[in-house]
Amino acid sequence: MSSIGSLHRLLELGRGGMARVWLAMSTGMNGFRKLVVVKQLRPEYSSDERVRAMFLEEARLAAKLNHPNTVQTLEVAEQDGEYFIIMEYLDGQPFDAINRLGSVPIGVQLAIIADVCAGLHHAHELRDLDGTELGVVHRDVSPQNVFVTYTGQVKVVDFGIAKT
Repeated sequence: MSSIGSLHRLLELGRGGMARVWLAMSTGMNGFRKLVVVKQLRPEYSSDERVRAMFLEEARLAAKLNHPNTVQTLEVAEQDGEYFIIMEYLDGQPFDAINRLGSVPIGVQLAIIADVCAGLHHAHELRDLDGTELGVVHRDVSPQNVFVTYTGQVKVVDFGIAKT
């Protein structure tokens, strides 16, 4: 499927065991255009009730995260039996790619770690709308799940295997 409602897939960014990740263009009236990232449950899992429930639970949890150091989930969608999570597009690189380019100054590394900790703290302290503690644990804090934008913003991404 090349379009999801007003989203038009541009290129595949990656794939994992359960999902594929796409760069997409959101279009709207009067020439509105915005880049977004779409995480699509792989079609072979769409009919597996257990996997679909895990994917939708990820979306439910991710939608509650609202912090400068966590990736923002914008929408969850279903079209023709396929499931999607639409997230903000981050213009930058995962920290593992930055680290491969050469030595990152210790001050920069410490600033990145501080921002990651702030995002994780937000997730750990997260409460449901009724005030119930969710007790979110990321479970895969790694250099590929720490994203640094070209303007220096640090975001923790991929709460897909988070545990509540």
